[in-house]
Amino acid sequence: MAGTLLEAQNEARPITEREMGLMLPMITESANAPVRSLWRSFGASPWFREQGDAFGLRETRVTGDDGSAWGGTRTSALDQVNLLRQVLVGDWGPLEPEYRAVALDLMTSVIPEQAWGVTAGVPANWMVAQKNGFAGRTINSVGWVDEPGPSNGYVVAILTRGWSNHAAGIAAVERINEVIAKTMTKTTG
Repeated sequence: MAGTLLEAQNEARPITEREMGLMLPMITESANAPVRSLWRSFGASPWFREQGDAFGLRETRVTGDDGSAWGGTRTSALDQVNLLRQVLVGDWGPLEPEYRAVALDLMTSVIPEQAWGVTAGVPANWMVAQKNGFAGRTINSVGWVDEPGPSNGYVVAILTRGWSNHAAGIAAVERINEVIAKTMTKTTG
């Protein structure tokens, strides 16, 4: 998504209908086919590496493009937090506000079945912009959590591996986030 937004910005154009049509299910439903389509349309692995460089992702290693290898890319929690700070918060980075607004809209529109992870333990009136990732034994959840009114919010990335099934991994990620949310949102109970 960030790379697609950067491509549009670099070409001084709005997001195309096709791009939005692919990013919407990619982000809100965690659909894989749109990811593959965008990945290939921009040049696959070489393009993705260039985007990683543009966003300063020093701990992200892109795999080759052999049909589904994009899912094998390795990253760190630090890179994910820094990417979200650039794309959603605008702390630094190449994206202009109008393109960051698209990312925020998509990441706050995740369907209920995908609204797990960094939403756990967050008060109901707080905004959560999120993206979850899962493949095999890997269960991840990243996002930006912001309280109502003027505030800075916080960014969180929970990357885990080694789960025997998705339910166990999701439950663990949510337990971790409940501890984070309790501390960061100053909730009790």
